[in-house]
Amino acid sequence: MTASRTRPYAARAALRALSLSLALAGLAVGTLTACGSVPTPAPLTIAVTGSMAEPAPWAPVLEDLAVRHALGAADPGDGTVSVVVSTDPQVAEVDLTPMRDESEVEQDAATARRQVLKKTARLRSALTVNTPNVDGLDLLGTYRRALQATPAGGTIVLVSSGVQTVDPLDVRTLGWNFDAAAVARDLHGRGLVPDGSGRHVEFVGLGIAYGTQPGLPLPAAQRITELWRAVCAASGAASCTVRGDDVPRLPSASDRPVPVVPVAATPTSCTGTFVVPASVTFGADDATLRDGADRYLKPVADSLKGCPAGRVVRITGHTAQVGSGASGFALSAARARAVRDRLVRLGVEPGLIGPVEGVGSTRPVVDNMPGGVFAEPLARQNRRVEITVTTKEGTDPS
Repeated sequence: MTASRTRPYAARAALRALSLSLALAGLAVGTLTACGSVPTPAPLTIAVTGSMAEPAPWAPVLEDLAVRHALGAADPGDGTVSVVVSTDPQVAEVDLTPMRDESEVEQDAATARRQVLKKTARLRSALTVNTPNVDGLDLLGTYRRALQATPAGGTIVLVSSGVQTVDPLDVRTLGWNFDAAAVARDLHGRGLVPDGSGRHVEFVGLGIAYGTQPGLPLPAAQRITELWRAVCAASGAASCTVRGDDVPRLPSASDRPVPVVPVAATPTSCTGTFVVPASVTFGADDATLRDGADRYLKPVADSLKGCPAGRVVRITGHTAQVGSGASGFALSAARARAVRDRLVRLGVEPGLIGPVEGVGSTRPVVDNMPGGVFAEPLARQNRRVEITVTTKEGTDPS
């Protein structure tokens, strides 16, 4: 890992404050001609657990976030991205700022984008080549380290499977029947949750294991997602977002040993909602299930086959919002039917399945048109099929 250096944000803020003071005191030379100032981009930190039990921590969403951050640069160094690998105390800083010369930021949008995209190779290297300096997988410690490296108002992107093997959140000790909210409350009560106040937190890759760790069935992956969402909320972060973006299955560079967390005995859930991400089960604008869709749907089918009488399954398809105003009702309904048909083929009794519908883009998880501009990373969170299990009216829920 490259040695850390002083973050540029505080230094630039001090210089700006000094310049303003001089101007107000009448000591500045010339006349201030600017009617306003371009805001400095909020700090961005990407933190990865980077263990050998996960794919290499690189995904298109990380490039999207970094490029957007760098293109907002107003001054040299504004486009810097801090990189934290596991609990390593050193912080690498990758400057993606597009520059016209040594002192001026490139203002031509097309030229700036080309420069930033070329520089992202350095960011990818910092994320995938550097490896943890400790054994195991410690997302809680990585989160704490990322918070220390990120000023208030900044964004932290945590890239990890979330399958922690280090106390106090060792999943082997918790088992797969834990209550995520209760675990987070207990940790917070013992002072073991770091203070995330003022930071925006986004998770990428939760539940995606690789290498030495067997893949997680969907119920287990969702339990992991619930756990880290609860921990983030307990930390007091300004916002907690779990992204559904897939992470390419690329080998990790780490050779640090990570204990295997058994996943054969995952819990049977006969109430609640399974969220099946459309980005990994369907092609673009298509209602045909991908070849690997059973990796997500078979554990759901196995869980439903163990449910007692009196349960009913509702399958609801959702699409993202698009600028054309198209609703997506037909596509979302076709995807919901495709999931219904596959569950039946996988052994679910047809009589267990109730309403199957598509609601298009009418029930978004997030606004994927912020400011009226389509945002693909956010759109992926809205493209989904929800499988909800409830108790029939008049039936004993026990």
